[in-house]
Amino acid sequence: YLEESNMKKMKRLVAVLLAGIMALAMLTACGGTGNDAATAKFEASVEQAYMAKLNEKLNETYGKKFENDADIKKSAVDYIGEMAGKENLGRNDFWKVEKLDEKTQNVVMICYDVTEKGYVMSSYEADKAETITPNETTIKAFLSLARIKANASNTAKFTALGVGAKTINGKTYVAIGLRVEG
Repeated sequence: YLEESNMKKMKRLVAVLLAGIMALAMLTACGGTGNDAATAKFEASVEQAYMAKLNEKLNETYGKKFENDADIKKSAVDYIGEMAGKENLGRNDFWKVEKLDEKTQNVVMICYDVTEKGYVMSSYEADKAETITPNETTIKAFLSLARIKANASNTAKFTALGVGAKTINGKTYVAIGLRVEG
Protein backbone atom coordinates (compact mmCIF):
# COMPACT_ATOMS: atom_id res chain seq x y z
CA TYR A 1 0.00 0.00 0.00
CA LEU A 2 2.82 2.43 0.90
CA GLU A 3 4.62 1.68 -2.36
CA GLU A 4 1.43 2.27 -4.36
CA SER A 5 0.88 5.61 -2.60
CA ASN A 6 4.44 6.73 -3.40
CA MET A 7 3.95 5.78 -7.07
CA LYS A 8 0.77 7.89 -7.26
CA LYS A 9 2.58 10.85 -5.69
CA MET A 10 5.49 10.42 -8.12
CA LYS A 11 3.09 10.32 -11.10
CA ARG A 12 1.37 13.50 -9.88
CA LEU A 13 4.73 15.22 -9.38
CA VAL A 14 5.88 14.25 -12.87
CA ALA A 15 2.55 15.42 -14.34
CA VAL A 16 2.83 18.79 -12.55
CA LEU A 17 6.45 19.23 -13.69
CA LEU A 18 5.56 18.42 -17.30
CA ALA A 19 2.61 20.82 -17.20
CA GLY A 20 4.92 23.53 -15.83
CA ILE A 21 7.51 22.91 -18.54
CA MET A 22 4.85 23.06 -21.24
CA ALA A 23 3.46 26.31 -19.82
CA LEU A 24 6.95 27.86 -19.81
CA ALA A 25 7.55 26.71 -23.38
CA MET A 26 4.31 28.38 -24.49
CA LEU A 27 5.19 31.62 -22.72
CA THR A 28 8.68 31.62 -24.23
CA ALA A 29 7.17 31.49 -27.70
CA CYS A 30 5.33 34.74 -26.94
CA GLY A 31 8.48 36.75 -26.37
CA GLY A 32 7.49 39.69 -28.58
CA THR A 33 9.99 39.06 -31.36
CA GLY A 34 8.01 41.15 -33.82
CA ASN A 35 6.21 38.30 -35.55
CA ASP A 36 2.67 38.94 -34.36
CA ALA A 37 -0.21 39.88 -36.66
CA ALA A 38 0.00 43.65 -35.99
CA THR A 39 3.72 43.68 -36.73
CA ALA A 40 3.24 41.67 -39.92
CA LYS A 41 0.52 44.10 -41.02
CA PHE A 42 2.77 47.11 -40.34
CA GLU A 43 5.69 45.50 -42.20
CA ALA A 44 3.39 44.85 -45.16
CA SER A 45 2.26 48.50 -45.18
CA VAL A 46 5.89 49.69 -45.13
CA GLU A 47 6.71 47.37 -48.04
CA GLN A 48 3.66 48.61 -49.97
CA ALA A 49 4.63 52.26 -49.43
CA TYR A 50 8.14 51.65 -50.73
CA MET A 51 6.91 49.55 -53.66
CA ALA A 52 4.51 52.34 -54.65
CA LYS A 53 7.25 55.01 -54.54
CA LEU A 54 9.74 52.83 -56.41
CA ASN A 55 7.16 51.91 -59.05
CA GLU A 56 6.30 55.59 -59.45
CA LYS A 57 9.96 56.41 -60.17
CA LEU A 58 10.54 53.35 -62.36
CA ASN A 59 7.38 54.09 -64.35
CA GLU A 60 8.48 57.72 -64.90
CA THR A 61 11.96 56.70 -66.03
CA TYR A 62 11.49 53.34 -67.73
CA GLY A 63 7.76 52.94 -68.25
CA LYS A 64 7.70 49.85 -66.00
CA LYS A 65 5.90 48.70 -62.87
CA PHE A 66 6.76 45.68 -60.77
CA GLU A 67 5.24 43.34 -58.19
CA ASN A 68 7.18 42.65 -54.97
CA ASP A 69 9.43 39.76 -56.08
CA ALA A 70 9.46 37.05 -53.38
CA ASP A 71 13.12 36.07 -53.87
CA ILE A 72 14.40 39.64 -53.72
CA LYS A 73 12.13 40.39 -50.76
CA LYS A 74 13.61 37.39 -48.91
CA SER A 75 17.16 38.58 -49.71
CA ALA A 76 16.24 42.05 -48.43
CA VAL A 77 14.80 40.70 -45.17
CA ASP A 78 17.82 38.42 -44.69
CA TYR A 79 20.18 41.36 -45.27
CA ILE A 80 18.36 43.45 -42.68
CA GLY A 81 18.98 40.61 -40.23
CA GLU A 82 22.68 40.51 -41.14
CA MET A 83 23.12 44.26 -40.60
CA ALA A 84 20.83 44.62 -37.57
CA GLY A 85 23.60 44.36 -34.99
CA LYS A 86 25.62 47.24 -36.46
CA GLU A 87 25.27 50.60 -34.76
CA ASN A 88 26.79 52.43 -37.74
CA LEU A 89 27.03 51.31 -41.34
CA GLY A 90 30.19 51.53 -43.43
CA ARG A 91 30.09 52.18 -47.17
CA ASN A 92 30.38 48.44 -47.88
CA ASP A 93 27.42 47.69 -45.61
CA PHE A 94 24.78 49.50 -47.71
CA TRP A 95 24.80 46.98 -50.53
CA LYS A 96 24.72 43.28 -51.13
CA VAL A 97 25.12 41.86 -54.63
CA GLU A 98 24.02 38.31 -55.39
CA LYS A 99 25.30 37.05 -58.71
CA LEU A 100 22.69 34.72 -60.23
CA ASP A 101 24.54 34.02 -63.50
CA GLU A 102 26.99 35.73 -65.87
CA LYS A 103 24.62 38.58 -66.72
CA THR A 104 22.07 38.62 -63.90
CA GLN A 105 22.43 39.97 -60.38
CA ASN A 106 20.20 40.91 -57.49
CA VAL A 107 21.29 44.15 -55.87
CA VAL A 108 19.91 44.78 -52.34
CA MET A 109 20.37 48.01 -50.37
CA ILE A 110 19.62 48.80 -46.75
CA CYS A 111 17.63 52.03 -46.43
CA TYR A 112 19.71 54.38 -44.31
CA ASP A 113 19.83 57.80 -42.72
CA VAL A 114 22.80 60.10 -42.25
CA THR A 115 23.26 61.28 -38.65
CA GLU A 116 25.95 63.05 -36.69
CA LYS A 117 27.22 59.57 -35.77
CA GLY A 118 27.42 58.50 -39.43
CA TYR A 119 25.23 56.20 -41.47
CA VAL A 120 22.51 54.28 -39.62
CA MET A 121 19.71 52.00 -40.77
CA SER A 122 16.41 53.87 -41.33
CA SER A 123 13.56 52.60 -39.22
CA TYR A 124 9.90 53.10 -38.43
CA GLU A 125 8.07 52.46 -35.19
CA ALA A 126 4.50 51.27 -35.66
CA ASP A 127 3.11 53.20 -32.71
CA LYS A 128 4.79 56.47 -33.81
CA ALA A 129 4.46 56.30 -37.59
CA GLU A 130 1.28 58.05 -38.66
CA THR A 131 2.28 57.76 -42.29
CA ILE A 132 5.10 55.89 -43.99
CA THR A 133 7.07 58.20 -46.23
CA PRO A 134 9.87 56.53 -48.16
CA ASN A 135 13.03 58.61 -48.13
CA GLU A 136 13.16 60.30 -51.55
CA THR A 137 16.96 60.66 -51.45
CA THR A 138 17.40 56.97 -50.68
CA ILE A 139 15.08 55.99 -53.54
CA LYS A 140 16.93 58.18 -56.07
CA ALA A 141 20.35 57.01 -54.86
CA PHE A 142 19.26 53.39 -55.03
CA LEU A 143 17.96 53.60 -58.57
CA SER A 144 20.98 55.50 -59.91
CA LEU A 145 23.57 53.38 -58.10
CA ALA A 146 22.00 49.94 -58.60
CA ARG A 147 23.40 49.66 -62.12
CA ILE A 148 26.83 50.87 -61.03
CA LYS A 149 26.97 48.49 -58.08
CA ALA A 150 25.97 45.60 -60.32
CA ASN A 151 28.75 46.65 -62.77
CA ALA A 152 26.13 46.60 -65.50
CA SER A 153 26.37 48.18 -68.92
CA ASN A 154 24.17 50.99 -70.21
CA THR A 155 22.00 48.36 -71.88
CA ALA A 156 21.25 46.60 -68.59
CA LYS A 157 17.60 46.28 -67.62
CA PHE A 158 15.79 46.14 -64.30
CA THR A 159 13.71 42.95 -64.49
CA ALA A 160 12.42 42.50 -60.93
CA LEU A 161 11.91 44.61 -57.82
CA GLY A 162 11.60 43.63 -54.19
CA VAL A 163 11.15 45.36 -50.85
CA GLY A 164 11.54 43.69 -47.48
CA ALA A 165 10.72 45.00 -44.02
CA LYS A 166 11.73 43.38 -40.75
CA THR A 167 10.92 44.42 -37.20
CA ILE A 168 13.68 44.04 -34.62
CA ASN A 169 13.24 45.30 -31.05
CA GLY A 170 10.22 47.41 -32.00
CA LYS A 171 11.85 49.11 -35.00
CA THR A 172 10.93 48.21 -38.56
CA TYR A 173 13.83 48.36 -41.02
CA VAL A 174 13.61 48.39 -44.82
CA ALA A 175 15.80 47.07 -47.63
CA ILE A 176 15.09 47.37 -51.34
CA GLY A 177 16.41 45.30 -54.21
CA LEU A 178 16.42 45.03 -57.98
CA ARG A 179 17.32 42.28 -60.41
CA VAL A 180 19.66 43.67 -63.04
CA GLU A 181 20.17 41.80 -66.30
CA GLY A 182 22.67 42.71 -68.98
